[in-house]
Amino acid sequence: MGGAYTALGDDIGSICYNPAGLASLLTSELNVTYLSLYEGINYEFLAFAYPLGESMPDIGGTVALSASLLQPGSLPRTNDLGVTVNGNATFASGDQVFSLAYARALGRYVHFGAVVNYIQQQVDTVASSLFDVDAGIVILPPLDGMRLGLSLKNMGAQESGFNLPFTLNTGISYRRYELFTGQDDGALTAEVAFPLQPIEDPVGVKVGCEYDFKWVGSRVTLRGGYEFLDTSLNGVGLTLGAGYGIDFGGAVLFLDYAYAPADVFGSSHRISLTTKF
Repeated sequence: MGGAYTALGDDIGSICYNPAGLASLLTSELNVTYLSLYEGINYEFLAFAYPLGESMPDIGGTVALSASLLQPGSLPRTNDLGVTVNGNATFASGDQVFSLAYARALGRYVHFGAVVNYIQQQVDTVASSLFDVDAGIVILPPLDGMRLGLSLKNMGAQESGFNLPFTLNTGISYRRYELFTGQDDGALTAEVAFPLQPIEDPVGVKVGCEYDFKWVGSRVTLRGGYEFLDTSLNGVGLTLGAGYGIDFGGAVLFLDYAYAPADVFGSSHRISLTTKF
C-alpha cells in the first residue's frame, strides 16, 4: 500500500509503522515475512503479538516482539581504487533489529504505543549497535471507519548521536464496510512524513488502497499504493499486492504478496505469512 500504514495499521505489522496500531489486536498474531530485494539482498522479518486483556486484565493492552534481518550476502573486497584484492576475496555484512513494543487504549478514542529497538550493524570486522525508540498514537473519531495516526520514528537514535532519519509521520484512513455487497469492504489511506532531522530530507507523501471480499472461511484482498519519491530518483513508487486468508477452525492463516516495480535500485518481491489465533 505504498507504505501508507501509520493510520490504517491494526495488526502485527504496526510494530514497524505505528506501534499504537497494536492496541487494536483482539487475538494473538504471528507474522513471517521474506523480501527478495535488489542486487541479491534479502530481508527476513519475524514478529509475534499477544493481547494481555484475558490473561492480565489489570494491565491490558498488547505486547509484541519482532526481529528484522537484512542480509546483503558476500561482497567483493576492494581497495580504495575499487579493485578487487586477494584474488576473489569477499567480506560479509548485515543489519539486525530486535524490537519490543507495548500498546493500549487510552479511553475510547485514543490508542497509544511505543517500541524499543536494539539495532546492530556489522561491515566485515567493524560493528556498532544502539537502542532506538519509536512512539505513536491512533485517534478513532466518532465517524465510523475513520482513523487518524501520528508516529515519531528514531527518537532514541538522535539522543545517542546517530544520524538516523528522525521523522514525524501523520496519516488518515477510512474503511467502508459492505461497499458493494454484504461481504466486502474497502479502505483508503494517505500519510505525510515530515523530516525533523536531518531537515534537508524531502517531505514524503504516500497513498494506498485496499479491497477485501469475504465468503465462508475465506478472504481475498487486493492492494495498491504509491509513494512519491524524491525527484532525484528516476523510478515510480508504485506497489501492488494481493492476499488470501483461510480459517482453519479458529486459527486464521493469511498469505500476502507484494511487488514493487523497478526504480533506481531495482524491483522487489515481498511475501508474508500471518496467522491469528
